[in-house]
Amino acid sequence: VKPVIQRGHESLVHHILLYQCSSNFSDSVLDHGHECYHPNMPDAFLTCETVIFAWAIGGEGFSYPPHVGLSLGTPLDPHYVLLEVHYDNPTYKEGLIDNSGLRLFHTTDIRKYDAGVIEAGLWVSLFHTIPPGLPDFRSEGHCTLECLEEALEVEKPSGIHVFAVLLHAHLAGRGIRLRHFRKGEEMRLLAYDDDFDFNFQEFQYLKEERTILPGGLSTRNEMCLSYLLYYPRINLTRCASIPDIMEQLQFIGVKEIYRPV
Repeated sequence: VKPVIQRGHESLVHHILLYQCSSNFSDSVLDHGHECYHPNMPDAFLTCETVIFAWAIGGEGFSYPPHVGLSLGTPLDPHYVLLEVHYDNPTYKEGLIDNSGLRLFHTTDIRKYDAGVIEAGLWVSLFHTIPPGLPDFRSEGHCTLECLEEALEVEKPSGIHVFAVLLHAHLAGRGIRLRHFRKGEEMRLLAYDDDFDFNFQEFQYLKEERTILPGGLSTRNEMCLSYLLYYPRINLTRCASIPDIMEQLQFIGVKEIYRPV
């Protein structure tokens, strides 16, 4: 997968996300593009949640290893995709028309394993708050034992193999770590970036593939967003958590809540 950025727009196109969508789209929503998360965006687009590929400014293309590939053409594969482009236009230039996108290279030589993507970490929601005025603050998201067991034990009790990771945050992010636990013991870090830069994000190839088994920390143990490329593919696209809003309110000094909120 290779970014194709329109010449002269290198500083305007900040990042591109390619999502897999539900396969039950109607022809009425396939006519043209829409403004993301705007009232005129069809509800069907909300099913486009599984990230297939992500590119950000400063990144280059990505090639799957020789034994793994993104499967195309079977009933389990993407029938529809959504391309989401984020622009950075601080000088408010008007009248710009952009034709940037992604170029996918494919082969008829079937790879041994089908790749999948799991989004792990902190669920994207308004409950992810960062208190003001602190010198630093750590946000945590968990892919819990219960979630992994449900997905893995049915299909792949021998585990899955992670071969690349994309770490993602926004402008407040200063460092991200993807930690790995098994039977209560912390393993070697899966991926980390202690000098995170929003303007330089791309998939990190792991030097050694890492096996994820159906076991780890429970919901109440500790483990801001990461995308794990792995094989063989299982029926799991997101494994994340949401902070406890009541604990957050207590942390910032809220003593009492009047209903309705």
